Amino acid sequence: MSDVSGQVTKLVKNYRSHKALLALPSRLFYHRELEVCADPTVVNSLLGWEKLPKKGFPLIFHGVRGSEAREGRSPSWFNPAEAVQVLRYCCLLARSIFSQVSASDIGVITPYRKQVRPAQARLAL
Repeated sequence: MSDVSGQVTKLVKNYRSHKALLALPSRLFYHRELEVCADPTVVNSLLGWEKLPKKGFPLIFHGVRGSEAREGRSPSWFNPAEAVQVLRYCCLLARSIFSQVSASDIGVITPYRKQVRPAQARLAL
């Protein structure tokens, strides 16, 4: 982040993410300086979720075949098939017997801004 004087402030304390999510960007962009400061009870609360491919690792990498699209002349792209899969995971989290998650507590990281809106609308965020 840069201020009006041109000085750069490097933000290295992360209060939201599990260490597994921060490991790669810390190594690639922060010279391993990112600090995990999130509340462990929050970021570890779903480590036993039944849909995780690897228990104890709270990330899901799910390849989806689909095609990129955009609406009209919008410069923003989205992949409808990926958006549907994200919505499925959000619904599974919200309905999980193991640990129900409030829709307002679900975060989605996507390179396509247009993929966020359909999920928000369906989850009433």
